This record gives sequence, structure tokens and C-alpha cells, in this order.
Amino acid sequence: MISKPRSLTALALAAAALFAGAAQAQDGSVQIYGTLDLSVDRINKSEGNVTGTVQGLAGANSVVSPEQKQTRLAPSMTRQSHLGVRGTEPLGGGWEAKFTLEGSVIADNGTMGNDGRMWGRQAWVALTTPVGEVRLGRQVSPMLAAYFLGTLDGIGGTDLFATGVALNNLQTYQDNVISYGVRQGAWAGRVSYSPNAGAAARISPVRSTATNTPTGTIPPSGSAPQLGQILGGLTAGAESDDGRGKTWGAMIAYLGDDLKAVAAYNRNDLSNVQLGLPFRVTPLSPDGFLPLFATEKFTSYMLAAKYKFAFGTELGGSYYQGQLDETGDTDPKMRVLAIAAKHTIGSLDLIGQVMQAKFTNFTKGKDTGFMLGADYNLSKRTAIFARAGQVKDDRGDISNGNPLLGGAGLAGGPVALLVPLGSTEVPLFSGAGVNIDAKTKMFGVGIRHSF
Repeated sequence: MISKPRSLTALALAAAALFAGAAQAQDGSVQIYGTLDLSVDRINKSEGNVTGTVQGLAGANSVVSPEQKQTRLAPSMTRQSHLGVRGTEPLGGGWEAKFTLEGSVIADNGTMGNDGRMWGRQAWVALTTPVGEVRLGRQVSPMLAAYFLGTLDGIGGTDLFATGVALNNLQTYQDNVISYGVRQGAWAGRVSYSPNAGAAARISPVRSTATNTPTGTIPPSGSAPQLGQILGGLTAGAESDDGRGKTWGAMIAYLGDDLKAVAAYNRNDLSNVQLGLPFRVTPLSPDGFLPLFATEKFTSYMLAAKYKFAFGTELGGSYYQGQLDETGDTDPKMRVLAIAAKHTIGSLDLIGQVMQAKFTNFTKGKDTGFMLGADYNLSKRTAIFARAGQVKDDRGDISNGNPLLGGAGLAGGPVALLVPLGSTEVPLFSGAGVNIDAKTKMFGVGIRHSF
């Protein structure tokens, strides 16, 4: 699911140097920053069970959902590796101009993430005033910002506390955003709007820039089927006149010295988007795209809090709820509960997390996991770490049967099922994912450096 195209790091550094020279001439400041997180891990994924579901039409369980054992050099286990350039220019009287350009780095092979976008995480310009800050461009969503403030870890591939935000790509980094933020003492807030945060005319797990052929239309002879793309894909954020991809978000946080609490809201208008699996059923769908259902909007909210005790222990918890409003009778509702603890002994941080993500209707499937970790901080910027954990999917019932397919439907918990539907991009365990009705176990050790 994670695209690894051309590397643009050298170009990024050249651009940063150019920006730095210009900023110095204008009494501003420019900073190059980032994080590289790499680990060696072992993944043990048991065979899934897709019998009787749409996923199973392509073959037996052992083919579609096979057992997997793999040793990897994996990126972004405890933090998301990235490279950024940011700058500020004081304008006087409490006014300030700012910009941020930030790209995801796939550090095991030196390429860029987010479909190879040079600045796939953030690319915005802002004006700070005495009464708040206005930003324009691709930005972190208020929902993702809330998870960054609420987690005890770092929103990497093993941060199960952040499972809720990872269930929908449009809750993470968003195109075409207009936002307003304010900070007063320990209180902070942000609201945002986008005319299309990243929803193509058709949704599938394909990471593609292809144009979208209407359902039932036969592509030109010899051409590949054009299946749409994942939510938040490279060309999905083009503004249109049908209201597709409109997104609203809000976040409010209390950031005290010991107590931090945050709440966030997200809504994606997905009108005219068909959410489906990209497998070929030629008599029914000549272009290879079989729509399973159409959805009108996605809404979600979260609440989280954490408290740091004087003896070095932090405790945190979060509650997340999301809902897909469909054009049919079933509106899948999902809920995520997470609890985390962190204890610091000198330079050593010990971390433990448990979470459960569940469809409260629909398939009633659930994903339950735990994660144990240790970070030894060699300095403020460098750490060596270890992580070990497991996520188990319980597929629940078979739901949303399609009579054209002999009644075959969908099954699985949110983490396992929303990946093949194109909602998310396998964030779990740095892309290892989880098979439907199966366990994924991992153990890894690595190095993290921030600059």
C-alpha cells in the first residue's frame, strides 16, 4: 500500500538552502528539521479467514490471506520519518509570516512517501496575528493534531493509541485546507475547512493516478482497468462541482504542565464516491471495478487525556467514534478505546498500550491489540528502542451481502477491513497490517534520530 517512487531528498535540500539564503536577506529565519526512524523487525502473521466474503472470491484463504513470516528493515516504527523546511518572518506588532514544507521519508530505501509527493505531509503558508493564525495549503488535520497531543508515544507504526485516526486517510493529512488556530495560555484550538481534502470519484485500495472510468464503461482495447484510488491519494484532492471531499474539522486542547486533555471532530462529505474493492468480475464490471456500496459522508470525534505524576509515570486514555453514512440501509459505526502508560527511569522510557477497535454494528468485527516498548535516550535527539506486540482480528459476522455475487459480503474488524476498501493505507506495524480473523505479532529494535 505504501508507494515508493522517485527520491526527491536532494532536491528538497537544495530548495531548503535556497529558502535559507532568501530568508536571511529578509531578517527571517529558516530551519531544516526532521526525524529518521529505522528498525529491524520480525513479523509473524497467521493465515486469515475470508471464506464466504467478497475478499474470498479471488481464491482460497491461503492465497488471498496467507500466513506470512518476514524479517524487515522497517521505517517509522516509533516516529514518522520526515524531512521539513520551515521559516518565519516577524512583521511587527504581533504579526508574523510563516511557511512549512514537509515530506514523508521512506528511509529504508531513500524514497518519499505519500505517493512520492515532495511535500506530502505539509505545504502551507500562514499569517499569525494578535488574534490567531490563518493557514492555507496541505496541513495536518485537527484530528491528527489531537492525537499528537494526546498520545504518550509518537504516532509511529507501533502506536496503537492512535488507531482511531488511522482508520481514514482523510483524518490525517489533508489537501486544500483553510484553517484558523489560536493559543491562549494553556488552551489551544483550531478549526479547518477544505473543498476537497482528497476524495477521488471512485475509491479503492489502489495507489493510482489514473483517471476514473465510469462504472460499466469498457476501457480502450489493451488499456489497464482504471480503478480509482485510495482516500487521500496523489490526485484525489482536485476540487470539483459535486461537493466531493468537502471536509470540516475542529480541535480544542488544554495543555497544562501535568494534565493534558484534547477533543477533536472530523467530517468528510463523500457524496458521489463509490467505495469498493478493485477486483475484476468481467461480466458485471467490464472495467474491473465492482462497487460494493456508496457512502455519503464520514463523521468522527475523539476525546483523550493524559496525566503525568510526580514519580515519573504518565497514564493516558482515548475514546474514538466514527461512522460511514451510506446510501443503503447499513451505516457502519466504529469505536476505538485505548489505554497507555509510560514510566521514565533516568534515560529509559518504558511504554505499554492496549486498544480495541470495533464495529458496533455492520460486521460487529473487532481488533484487539497490545504493545510493549522501551526507549533508551542517548541524548535529547537520539534514542535506541525496542517494541513487541500483537493485534488480533475477530471478523465477526458476514455483512452487506451482494446478491449479484451469490450473497458474498464483508467481514472483519475496522483495522483489517478498511484497508481493502481503500479507506486507509496499512499504518499498523509500519505496513505489516493484519489478516481478517488472524493474529499479527511483531518484535523490533531500532534507532531514532531527530534534527
